[in-house]
Amino acid sequence: MFLAAKHMPNISHVLRRRLALAVWVAALLLFLLLGVWNVNEDRQEAENRLGSEAGRTAAQLAALLSLPAWELDELTARTIVMAAMTDESIYAIKVQTPRGMLEGQRRNYQWEPIPWDDEIAENSVQGMNPLKMEGRPVGSVEVYLSPRITDEDLAQKARREVARFCLSALFSTLVLLALLWHWGDLARLKALLLERTAPRGTAASGEPAADSAPAPSPEPGLADIFESGSTCDSAVRRHGAQGGSGAPLSEDIAAGAVVSAELGRAFLLRRPEAWRVTAGMFGRTFAPAPDLLLRLYALEDAENLCRLGRILEKAAPCVGAERLASAAHAMQWAVNDSDAASAAQAVEECVLALREVLGALEGQTARKESKPSVQEGGR
Repeated sequence: MFLAAKHMPNISHVLRRRLALAVWVAALLLFLLLGVWNVNEDRQEAENRLGSEAGRTAAQLAALLSLPAWELDELTARTIVMAAMTDESIYAIKVQTPRGMLEGQRRNYQWEPIPWDDEIAENSVQGMNPLKMEGRPVGSVEVYLSPRITDEDLAQKARREVARFCLSALFSTLVLLALLWHWGDLARLKALLLERTAPRGTAASGEPAADSAPAPSPEPGLADIFESGSTCDSAVRRHGAQGGSGAPLSEDIAAGAVVSAELGRAFLLRRPEAWRVTAGMFGRTFAPAPDLLLRLYALEDAENLCRLGRILEKAAPCVGAERLASAAHAMQWAVNDSDAASAAQAVEECVLALREVLGALEGQTARKESKPSVQEGGR
């Protein structure tokens, strides 16, 4: 019960953000499905309307061409067909009799009427109606309509649906951002996004790494522990500017964050004896580092040597080891130099300085543990 009550604020914040994102995604999907549905409905309606128009036009021309087809009057049939071709939506007209084709015209690529030559566009819609005279069939008329005009209308409707979807998505996104800003989650999401998208070879302070590609860490966990040193230093400076008070310094602390670097640094400032924890962690973490430096130098692995040197350079100020930080910095320059003697000397000096720091920390920790404090003795 105590753990549930302790972590309940953070859990509620996570669930709230996830619920808001789920509603936002569902709204976008709904708007997208509505747009696709409207476009498909318009296309289906245009196809049905075009088929009905082709059949109706063929029926009208059949009523006019029945007598010329009965009398085989090619001049009259040609006049009627040419008059019907003035409609831009008609692609071709063909009048057929039992003796063969009576009259026919179609449009070329310039959309001008030309004599019939049996070449029909694949996307045209056909409408056919029989020619009858006194109840007897005397032929048939075929009308082909072009979907050019309907395609232009469909394209315009599709552009309108795209614009509607963009406006709906923009409105829903603004609503989501307003809610996150009102809840105080916008800054946390921004920090999380920057952390996820930051390249691995870039430190938290924004300084690019000397390597062209990220190298595997020579010691597990070292890079992850000390990559955020500059962030902690900036938090300490902000805490000092506020007078060193123990009050929450950010929205993350007020919202019940699980870990807060600012509160941790403020605790270290109020409790100097907490430095023993830092010294112990430094000693345990970098205990295998001297042998690792020598092994990497023997393998001529300059890339990992530089990486470990950068970690030591950032970690040494945590325990006040300025000589170690200077030696690690000099080792990085020497390893990239062509002079093998200077590189060997720099690595040796860095190993010696690191061993001195580890020995001093081990001695201080042992003395502290052998001499209990006055308060502990009183207890």
